[in-house]
Amino acid sequence: MKSHKSRTSGGFTLVELMITVVIIGIVTGMAVPKFNVTVDRMKMRSGVGRLTSDLRLARSMAISNKDQYGLLFDMSKRTITLFRDKISPASYSFEFGDSIVRVDTLPPEFLWIWSDCANQVVTFKPNGTSGFVGGGNVWALGLTQKVVCISWNSVLASTGRVQSNTYYY
Repeated sequence: MKSHKSRTSGGFTLVELMITVVIIGIVTGMAVPKFNVTVDRMKMRSGVGRLTSDLRLARSMAISNKDQYGLLFDMSKRTITLFRDKISPASYSFEFGDSIVRVDTLPPEFLWIWSDCANQVVTFKPNGTSGFVGGGNVWALGLTQKVVCISWNSVLASTGRVQSNTYYY
């Protein structure tokens, strides 16, 4: 007599595969919107980091080069111009003849940049302190379809230190 061995299947059935595909689709569908928000926030952090970094770079250059450096914030072009303040350092302004070190453009998600300083300029002296006429604050507004970012950087005149605050909505 022959004995019948029961056959065990080593593969997957079509129903099992279809259920797996549906579950993966549902999980992916739930993760994509959160991923898009995360990408938008990363873009905003990059722009805010660039603004804060430029402020700190100007202070660092003033100290290391023993000369006055400043930043000009241009709202219409969304640019930050780092310059060496040689023409009239006491006026805390960017003037024709000051040497431009670099011009940094904010990402397109940033619609607005503004400072409460006169002439939209913050300068840093060789001893690290800051010079400006006004409050010493710089704001930036970023906007995507899913994220609103408001950044506020405050420069302390007595020490030149930069404090950064960012809010996401």
